[in-house]
Amino acid sequence: MYISKLTLNDFRCFKGSQDLEFNKGINFFVGDNNSGKTTIFKAIEFIQSGKNKEDWISKNANSKNVSVIVEFSGSDLSDIVKLNNLKKYSSYVSEDNKLTIMRSSEPGEWTDSKGSKKSLDLKNIRVLNPKTSSFENPSGIDSTITALFDAQFVYSDLKNEDYQDFGKTKIVGKLINDITKDFQKNKVWLDLQTAHKEAFGENGLTPILKKVQKRIEKVLNEQYGETKVEFDFGLPAIENFFKTGNILLEENGIKTAAADKGTGMQRALALSLIQVYSQIDKSTVESDKSEDEIDKPILFFIDEPETFLHPQAQDKLLNSLEKISQNSQIFITTHSPYLLKKFNNANHSIKVFSRKTEEPRVKSGSDLNLFSFSPSWGEINYFAFGVVSEEFHNELFGYLHNKVSSLNKGYDSGNKTVGKSIASFDSWLDEQSKVIKTNSKHQNKFNNNTDKTMPVYIRNYIDHPRDFIDSAGNNIREKPTREEIRDSIDFMVELLDDDKSSLTTFK
Repeated sequence: MYISKLTLNDFRCFKGSQDLEFNKGINFFVGDNNSGKTTIFKAIEFIQSGKNKEDWISKNANSKNVSVIVEFSGSDLSDIVKLNNLKKYSSYVSEDNKLTIMRSSEPGEWTDSKGSKKSLDLKNIRVLNPKTSSFENPSGIDSTITALFDAQFVYSDLKNEDYQDFGKTKIVGKLINDITKDFQKNKVWLDLQTAHKEAFGENGLTPILKKVQKRIEKVLNEQYGETKVEFDFGLPAIENFFKTGNILLEENGIKTAAADKGTGMQRALALSLIQVYSQIDKSTVESDKSEDEIDKPILFFIDEPETFLHPQAQDKLLNSLEKISQNSQIFITTHSPYLLKKFNNANHSIKVFSRKTEEPRVKSGSDLNLFSFSPSWGEINYFAFGVVSEEFHNELFGYLHNKVSSLNKGYDSGNKTVGKSIASFDSWLDEQSKVIKTNSKHQNKFNNNTDKTMPVYIRNYIDHPRDFIDSAGNNIREKPTREEIRDSIDFMVELLDDDKSSLTTFK
C-alpha cells in the first residue's frame, strides 16, 4: 500500500488546490528553502491528527476551509482492510484497488445505511464511497486512521521522539518484534510464563484477592442477581513489555536516555535505526506471521537526510532506503545533488518545488524530459538546484548534436546538412534564432575552422582547456564564466523545449 496522490486545499503555504502524484518507491522533494517541501509531511500529520483549522490554513485565507485528500493504492489494500479494526473500510476500496480519505474543516453531511443523517467536521476522517463518489464517515471519529497506515517522520530541525517509542507500530517496536519471534519459544520466556502463572495463580495472588471478590459478589447478588466475580491477571503480550523499553546512549562512560540528547544525536539515531531496519530479512519475518497479522508497510518521511552526513555516508544511507523502498514508500526532502546521483525512473520520482511566480508551484520529474533518458543527474541538478555544470552542458550539446544530425537538418540555405562533425553543427547553430555567438575573447581555431557559437566554443574549451595568446599578447581564448555556460545551456534547452522550434519532432 502506498500514497499515490495527495490533494491540498488552502493548506499552509499552498493557496488554492494542489495535486501531487507519487511513486510507490522513493519520492524526492527538491527546491529552495520555504518552497513547501516539508509541508507535504505536515499534510500527512494533519490527516493523522489535525484537530483545528488555525494550525493548518494558508495565511490570509482564514475565511476559507482547509482540507487534505490522500489516495492510497496497492494490490494489498483489500487484505489490509480485512483486519478487524478496518473492516468498515472494506467496502470503500474501489475496483482498481484505491482507497481515498480526507480531513476537512468544511462542514458536511452523509446518510448511513439506516437512512440516518450524520454530520461531518474537522475531527472526522472521511472516506470516499467509490459507488456514490461522496465522502462518508463509517468509523465515527478518526481513531481507526492510525490502524490504516504507519508513518515515521525524521525532521532536520526537530527532535525525533517517535524513534524512541517501542510501540508495535513504531520502527523500534517493529524492529524488536520482527527479530524476537524465536525468543518467544525460548526457555527463558517459557519460564517467565510459568513464573507469572505461579505468582498470579492459586498459589500466589488469587487467594489473597478472594475476600474482595466475595464482598463484590455479595453486593451484586443483593442488588442485581447472582453473579460470580473473578480477578484475572493474564500474561501481557510481549510487545507490552517492549513498550516500557528505552534507548540509552553511552558517551565517555556516561549513559543518557536518547530522549535527553540533542537534535543531532536523535537524528543520527533515527537514521541508524532505519538502516538497520533495512537489513532485516522481511521474507523470513513474513513467513512466521498468521493471516490476521498482515503487516502494514511503514511510510517514511525524511527531511534532508544529508544533514551531518559526508558523501560516502549519504551513499550508504541511500542504499538502505533503496532496499526499504521495495516494501515501504519513502519521501525525502533534500538540497543535496549528490543524494540524487542514483536517481532512476523505475523506482524513484522527483518533485521540484518553487515559490517563483513565473514557475509552476510543483513541477513533476516527468516534466524534466529534455532527453529520452530523462531526468539525468545534470538535468535534475540544473532545474532543481540551479547547479551550472560543465557535465550538463556537454550532455545537452551531445544530445542536441545527435538529434540534429539524425534529422538531417540543413543549413546554408539547405545546401548542406548537419553531420557528425562539430563544425557542421556549429554552422547550423549559427543560423538559429537567439544564438549566442563568439566574440574577440572567445576565439578557437581547429583544422581551419573557427568556432562561430558559444555552445561549440564552451564544448571545445571544456574538452581542451588552454589559453591562446595572440601576437599582441592578448588572451583570445578565455575560460567561459559560469553565467556564459548558463546562457549556453538555456539556449540549447530552448531549442529542445520550444514547441515553435524546428526541433518539435524531438518530442
